[in-house]
Amino acid sequence: MSAAKSRLVSIPKSDLDSLEATLETLESQYVMNQLKQSEEDIQNGRVRKAREFLKSL
Repeated sequence: MSAAKSRLVSIPKSDLDSLEATLETLESQYVMNQLKQSEEDIQNGRVRKAREFLKSL
């Protein structure tokens, strides 16, 4: 088995920032629980129209 070679990769700063934000989201237990709950609500029909929601605010 040969040794792994290291190499530098260049990506735009905006892509790096986006990747970092994605990782922070995935690391947040609170956010992940909210996403799971939202998915369950949608599957169980617990949804309402956006205009109805905005009027309640």
